[in-house]
Amino acid sequence: MRLPRLLLIVALALLSAVARAAKAGGPTSVPGEAAPRIAVYLDCSNSMVPYLDAVEAEVRKQFPDADVFKVPAIKIWVDGALVRGGVNSVLPHKPAPSGPTVSLDLSRLSATGKAILTRYAGNFETGSVGAWIDILRAERSYEALVVFSDFNDQVLQVRPGKPPVQTYVDDAGQRALPEAEIKDDRTVAEKAWEDAWVGSFDLAHSGKAPVLYLFSTRNPASRILQKSAEVSGGKFTLIDWLRPDGPPRPTK
Repeated sequence: MRLPRLLLIVALALLSAVARAAKAGGPTSVPGEAAPRIAVYLDCSNSMVPYLDAVEAEVRKQFPDADVFKVPAIKIWVDGALVRGGVNSVLPHKPAPSGPTVSLDLSRLSATGKAILTRYAGNFETGSVGAWIDILRAERSYEALVVFSDFNDQVLQVRPGKPPVQTYVDDAGQRALPEAEIKDDRTVAEKAWEDAWVGSFDLAHSGKAPVLYLFSTRNPASRILQKSAEVSGGKFTLIDWLRPDGPPRPTK
C-alpha cells in the first residue's frame, strides 16, 4: 500500500471520531448557514509537500463541510506578550510575488470560512499556526480544530528591545527533554498568552470552545499545543512510523 494512502487510513479513522463527536451546528455560525463542524490547518511547508495533495483530497471527501486553511508553516511567534498575528490585530494580506502564501480558494470554504479568511489571511500569513489558533479559539466558529503537520518549526518568544531578547524557545529537537530542562526567562505577564490558550480550550467541555486535535508525521507538537489539545479533550497523535525514514511500525 502506498505511503500517502496508508497515512490517510490512520489519520482519517481518527478524524472520523472527531466528526462523530461534533454536534450539529456551531456557536457562532454565519446567519442562515449551518456552521461547519471542523476547521483543518494544513501545513504546506516544503517538508510536507509529498503528503498534501492526497491528504487534502481525502479530508475533503470524508468531510465536505470542513474548512481547510492551507498555510506554509507551523510556527508560533510571540512578541513581548502578544502572539504575532493573533486575535488582537487584523493584518493586511500581502501575498508573495511567486504566489499566495495562504490559500485563497474561497470557493472551497463555507461562508464562515470565507469571512474568517477574508478578514485574517494576512494574520495567518504573518503568524502561521500561532495566529490561526489564537484567532479561532476566540472566534468559536468551529467545534473542532485539526492540525496536520510535521511540527518542524519552533515556538519563539522575544522581549522587544534593541536588540530583542530571546526569552523562550520550544524547538522540535528539544521536545523529548523534560520541560524543567528548557530555558525559560519569561515573566508571568509574558506567559499569559499560554494561560489564555489553555483556559480557552478548557471551555470545550462545556461547548464554549473547539476541541483541538494534532496529527504529526515527524516531531512532537509544541508543548503549548499539546497542553491545549489535552485540556480540550482532544489529543496529539504521532504517526511518524508511516514515513519511509521513520521507525518500525509499532506492534500490537
